[in-house]
Amino acid sequence: MHNNKIQVLPPNISNQIAAGEVIQRPASVVKELIENAIDAKATDIQLIIKDAGKTLIQVIDNGSGMPPEDAVLSFEPHATSKIKTPEDLLHIRTMGFRGEALASIASIAYVQMKTKEEDSELGTLIEMEGNKCTNNTPIHCKKGTSIAVKNLFFNVPARRNFLKSDAIENNHILEEFIRTALIHKDISFTYYNNGKLIYNLEKQNLKKRIIDLFGKLYNERLLPIEEEVQAVKISGYIIKAEYTKRNKAEQYFFVNNRYMRNPYLANSIDRAYQGLIPEKTYPAFFIHLEVNPENIDVNIHPTKTEIKFLDDKIIYAVLHASAKKSLGQFTLATQLDFDLDLKFDFTPLKKGQIPTIPKTNFNPNYNPFETEKTQTLKEPNFGFNHNKTPNFNPNKTLNILDLEESFETENPRNNSEIIQFNNKYILTKTRSNILIIHKERAFERILYERFTLNQKENFSSQNLLFPITHPFKRHKEKLLLLIPELRKYGFIIEHLKDENFNIIATPKNISEEETKLLIEEILSQSNDNVELSTIEERNQIALKMAKRLSSKENKELSKEQILGLIGELFACSNCEISPFGKKIIHKIELEEMEAFF
Repeated sequence: MHNNKIQVLPPNISNQIAAGEVIQRPASVVKELIENAIDAKATDIQLIIKDAGKTLIQVIDNGSGMPPEDAVLSFEPHATSKIKTPEDLLHIRTMGFRGEALASIASIAYVQMKTKEEDSELGTLIEMEGNKCTNNTPIHCKKGTSIAVKNLFFNVPARRNFLKSDAIENNHILEEFIRTALIHKDISFTYYNNGKLIYNLEKQNLKKRIIDLFGKLYNERLLPIEEEVQAVKISGYIIKAEYTKRNKAEQYFFVNNRYMRNPYLANSIDRAYQGLIPEKTYPAFFIHLEVNPENIDVNIHPTKTEIKFLDDKIIYAVLHASAKKSLGQFTLATQLDFDLDLKFDFTPLKKGQIPTIPKTNFNPNYNPFETEKTQTLKEPNFGFNHNKTPNFNPNKTLNILDLEESFETENPRNNSEIIQFNNKYILTKTRSNILIIHKERAFERILYERFTLNQKENFSSQNLLFPITHPFKRHKEKLLLLIPELRKYGFIIEHLKDENFNIIATPKNISEEETKLLIEEILSQSNDNVELSTIEERNQIALKMAKRLSSKENKELSKEQILGLIGELFACSNCEISPFGKKIIHKIELEEMEAFF
């Protein structure tokens, strides 16, 4: 007689094992039931929770419903209406498809289902207890499906004991609800918890759905992001840089209407904010990716929240570029209301009509080859001269001449509407609001962008009366090769002998000790190939330089210098946020002032 060591598990045990994979906590049941309702083409879904889902989880939908025979089959393992051939696995666009959810849930809870098709006179009532059908009768009910899951884990006490507090489990349920409601904006959702209405969401667009879920303040915080290439179509919203958070709780990716976690792609968005936000803070985003189903695999994780992409590197690059573009386009400088009279005529030309040459706003007396008589931005004191035309970002839509006009710059000395306060703030006004500018942070942003954007030019230096002699023992070889590179940052260095070097010129206002420390920092962070070649390395140097130089500019400026500062600040890629993530400009609207009084 043989004692078989390998046995086929009975259905009740195998279903509980499957439940362990799919149903980890009450929130897992919520996810599965809502996804089933979505796949049933529901346009209205209700979620009802009691005692953090331990007593009751109920989902009611107005979807297609099921005939009696399908209602019974839906509780069988691997029963699904979405997969018929192996090829179907390559074209999945539904939320669920394994056919394990209801069987798994029924194995660890009491389940009651009421379902009816639109054309049927009667619906069907199914009651399950530990995977056994205890009731199957026709009933009168509404079109659609209602599933109530009661006493979750009643027959698996160990699993029930591992559940966290009601507050934690409710948070997990809420998160599942938000993930689903965010992307399925064409469905109305209602959420009740212990008899209290938490959300009542009407059908709406994505922006309105985000605002309804996260609060009215998000109306002013969201920046649209949109791009389409062959590999992916991107749409959604990212957050303005000044509203980043200490955690990644509000980072939402969706692929073909399915929520997913993907730290690799999330990093592409985080990197777009580099230099705009403080360290260890993260932007919120709500981004939907449309990808050919053949180029993704959603079946690599039991809960289907992790997805493998065939073209992940391409998607990463497109996401990063799109986020940077959005941050650059929708900054304060492009949104300020200066009442500019910008009129464009898009009327098609008539036959034989000669097009008129568009008028451009420029200074006819400006000569780039003429030496300026007054102090310019390239002079050693890093001052700001109103007569200097600042370098302007070509992606900006705001014309600097129009901008200056709004600050009454034709007679800057008579402009009493610019105030310096405590040598720290600049107060000025546009035609519709008041601006408060943090002067040192403005210098930080301008200097940072000069260092990062003008790498082909050498930054201005001041010759030292007495050169600084210093031994760079640890980094002699690196320094020898980096001398031409450091010239771009305003340091002129010559090698004497052995480890000794002479620093004969530095950027303005850096002390001897600061100079030595700064060069040591630059040398220690450069890579083994002794090249400051990566964006990260250049950014770190630019941040250090901007911080040290801007702190030297805490002095009163002339009106011309202030106007030059404002002009060059608005020409930056992001004039609102310093490279250290601090706010530069505070705008006070007329309505805000009137409300204050």
